[in-house]
Amino acid sequence: MPGPRPADSLESLFAPASVAVVGASQREESIGLRVLRNLRRFGFEGPLYPVHPTNAEVEGLKCHPSLSAIPGKVDAVFIGLPAAQGPGVLEEVGRLGIRAACINASGFADADAEGVALQAQLSEIAARYVIALCGPNNLGLFNVHRKVALWTPRYASELAPGPVAVISQSGTMALMLCQDERKLGLAHVITCGNEAVLGASEYLDYVVRDDNVRTVLLFLETIRNPELFESAALEAHRRGKRILALKSGASDAGRALVAAHTGSLAGEDRFYEAFLRSCHVTRVHNPDELIESALLLNAHPHGARGRGFVAVTLSGGEAALIADNAPALGLALPPLAENTRAALMPAFPPFGKPSNPLDAWGLGFSAERFGIVLDALTSDESVGAIGFSIVANTEGGPDGVYGLEMAKACAEKAAASDKAFVFMNATAGSGPNREIKKVLDAAGIPYLSGMRTSLAAIAQWLRAPERERPEVEKRGQAQYSAVPNIEPGPIFVDLLREAGVPMVGARAVSSSVEAVSAARAFGYPVVMKGCAPAVPHKSELGLVKVGLADDASARAAFEDLSLRLANALPANAPREIVVQPMAAEGVELIIAVRNDPHLGSFVVVGPGGLLVEVMGKVSIRRGPVDVETADTMLNETAAGKLIDGVRGRGPFDRKAAAEAIAALSRIGTTLHGTAATIEINPLIVTARGAVGVDLLIEPHAPN
Repeated sequence: MPGPRPADSLESLFAPASVAVVGASQREESIGLRVLRNLRRFGFEGPLYPVHPTNAEVEGLKCHPSLSAIPGKVDAVFIGLPAAQGPGVLEEVGRLGIRAACINASGFADADAEGVALQAQLSEIAARYVIALCGPNNLGLFNVHRKVALWTPRYASELAPGPVAVISQSGTMALMLCQDERKLGLAHVITCGNEAVLGASEYLDYVVRDDNVRTVLLFLETIRNPELFESAALEAHRRGKRILALKSGASDAGRALVAAHTGSLAGEDRFYEAFLRSCHVTRVHNPDELIESALLLNAHPHGARGRGFVAVTLSGGEAALIADNAPALGLALPPLAENTRAALMPAFPPFGKPSNPLDAWGLGFSAERFGIVLDALTSDESVGAIGFSIVANTEGGPDGVYGLEMAKACAEKAAASDKAFVFMNATAGSGPNREIKKVLDAAGIPYLSGMRTSLAAIAQWLRAPERERPEVEKRGQAQYSAVPNIEPGPIFVDLLREAGVPMVGARAVSSSVEAVSAARAFGYPVVMKGCAPAVPHKSELGLVKVGLADDASARAAFEDLSLRLANALPANAPREIVVQPMAAEGVELIIAVRNDPHLGSFVVVGPGGLLVEVMGKVSIRRGPVDVETADTMLNETAAGKLIDGVRGRGPFDRKAAAEAIAALSRIGTTLHGTAATIEINPLIVTARGAVGVDLLIEPHAPN
């Protein structure tokens, strides 16, 4: 896919001074007519040139038989014609020096082989003439502030200009978001279509540089230009802008590797999640969460002063529901400080026990008692944000009167407080209470809808994603990238050790005599394994013998493994028998690298050995990671607890485990173009150190 378009081409697409509409006619079903009407309806202020070979005029505007016949300068062209005519018109666009075009027709790469060929023509023409091309197979785009509506829907909603840009790879999702029922205020609405030239990454790179944009909402199915996407997302972060992404495709279909555990534990969607996290993009999981999160970010774009969050309700049952839902959403509800609880007590009966979530009903609702609650919480230095959950529908509801008093008190307090206030309706219902919303809007306090959706939005807002991907050291790249052989063997094991990944010693043997000699050299007890590229999981075929304590057991193990390999493999299949020293007792981890050709290198960590099959939960980050991030990853699965010690077993060497993870992530990144998977299972974390016992490598499939 071509790289980013020159700035003048994209500017011509998003902010043209003049627009030609090819295919405009008087027919009501004409796409060109719809676009022409939308441009006029939304106030486009520049010249409009309808193009039609036979019509004299369209909508009172003089019609031109071709683009070449237009007397004035044209900045952008909308081509509203069937797919087969698209390349010819785009060629004329290029010859005339026009730098921007939009094609909405379907029947290109979304159709058959002929359509794929047509789209390839579009891409070639656009590249040759440096044309910023939007589409095909999409609805077009809006630049609301500049009143540009290259937009095909017949019934377009009125759009109020604001700080939110929408980029969607789904036309339906774009239509839903541009309804803007929650009054976010829109700067851009962009539908990507087939992305023949411009895609989500290019659009993101443009809108994050627009001073009118503060928040970007993405609906993604895939990312075709990850490098540009990352660059654009990091530019947004540098400018203090936030990106929210709703990505579809969380299915098993994207799992490319089946031999390594890594492929089954971490499907394509998990790697996308880690990629987005590394780019400071907040991922949400449904359209409501996307919208409510955007509402929250519009009100509090810079987050809360601290991460301490207190939920306030007027119902014990509601407080219990918040307590039930918050942990699963990653929303911490820290206990109230003792001095805060003491300050709250005048609003509660003597036997009351104020807690978080806080049932503020106490002695019964009154503006005075709610003022006591508000003063106590806003005086607590550990509290950064306060959420007020009420049951109030559009016209009233059980908490309507109380909620209005709460809103007025918070509006008065907000101006002088450094706390972030958030209101939320316990149910979505028919929408927020109008009177309460009016008060909150005037004070700049967001009013979210639906308990679980609101809590999810607050959780994401409080934990702005942190970039956890230090740069790869150039020295490390030079040292490791030239390795010619990535098969698991002595050369690669030595490479891992040199990179800082501790690996157990091993010796390949070809006879029972050599097996005994190797066992004596290591010192009994030893482990013996039957290894073959075609057999990644040895234990399933009885190819691992542990605790071999003497010469006799070593000889017997060699003979048994030789027979098992012979029965399991064709005669000419490669195989070997390996002797290793027994590792000390410890916690078994799986640590692995998964190199995706497009998204980059990822490190995968979780409980290993037999537990990998039972628990199936891992932590994933984009690599390389540092030791601190590796330690955080351990805590995201049961591995962290196992290492810290369970039921008298442990603690084990947490630092050694984190260092091994970080080292593997570094070498995995340097081998991005060579190795698809590097998996150590298990890495045994002992009381003093860690050591990799078994290694599985899968090369990238040839192109």
